[in-house]
Amino acid sequence: MATAHNVGRNIASIYERRRVQVYALCLLYSAKALQSFQVRQMNNEFWQNRTGIAKDTVFSKAFKDGDVVGFFLAHTQQYGISLELENDRRNEAIRPVINEMLPLFQADLKKLYGAS
Repeated sequence: MATAHNVGRNIASIYERRRVQVYALCLLYSAKALQSFQVRQMNNEFWQNRTGIAKDTVFSKAFKDGDVVGFFLAHTQQYGISLELENDRRNEAIRPVINEMLPLFQADLKKLYGAS
């Protein structure tokens, strides 16, 4: 016979497993986003590399913060903001890469949750 305590414990266990699965998915897409950026920028798709520093220091990370789980792609160089925003965003790289990953990530998330 299921007690309220057992039901609550089961729900908490299911929630934590899903949270860990989503974090693992974020780790995967964090790596995919960085790889996509690196491959595309190797051919100067977003901007003309002068020193390679901006290209080589872009990074991606998955994170867990309370109930929030996600991933991001970012510049480490202060002038990365200028690369992204100046000239009417002509050289932006982060948003195009994340936009490329988003439908794939959402599809995998739906599979994880069994939604069609």
